[in-house]
Amino acid sequence: MLEDLTSLDSLGYEALKKALNQRVVVNRVRILPSNVNRVWLVETDVRPIVVKKFLSRKSGTEFETLIRARAAGLTVPFPLWKEGDYMVLEYIHGETCDRMINYMFSAEVAEMLGAWLGGFHGRLDGSGAKMIVGDAALSNFIFSEGAVYGVDLEDSREGEPLEDVGDLAASILGSEPFFTPIKFDLCFRMIRAYERSTGVDAIERVRPYIAKHLRIDAKKKPLFRRTLVGASKSLERGWPRLA
Repeated sequence: MLEDLTSLDSLGYEALKKALNQRVVVNRVRILPSNVNRVWLVETDVRPIVVKKFLSRKSGTEFETLIRARAAGLTVPFPLWKEGDYMVLEYIHGETCDRMINYMFSAEVAEMLGAWLGGFHGRLDGSGAKMIVGDAALSNFIFSEGAVYGVDLEDSREGEPLEDVGDLAASILGSEPFFTPIKFDLCFRMIRAYERSTGVDAIERVRPYIAKHLRIDAKKKPLFRRTLVGASKSLERGWPRLA
């Protein structure tokens, strides 16, 4: 018999009860999109909760990073419980930032993303190196009640901060509509906000990282491979002139 991958399993229910420290009535369970892990939104009689099963085996990294990020004043979900590969988190109600950027073309959200990344790099230091998000795609941020939340930090590690900025810029430019003037404007707004937050001159230094991440994204999007690789080569030479 095939396993129902959309249903919250028994270990997930146990983690949920321990996190809320009480018996709960589950009204509805639905699975949330995830490229690697299994993530459920559980609507209870207490409040909606996210239960995450880490198939990546990186629950410890995410839990520790969330704790440190909240202590540093960053907007991230509150981790309520962790046991083994299961974590229970606060549910952040809002719009994903890929929708806010790719459909709403929100300049405000673009600037908030840059400022959020700047705060993460500035406040979370590793052992002699900067901490980076490691997967700074638009889909890993949520806009809620006037703030941007980072909601997927399992790939965080020590590294070069411009990797994150390049990853996020590539996510802005390399998603539909591709490479339009308004998308370049949103990308520049994000980078400028990052510069204001960190004092780092990034606009030219980040170009090779954007080009790198566009090539990485091209492997995941075979239908748009030629478009993404062509844009990557162009950015290696310089920023385009926009009318």
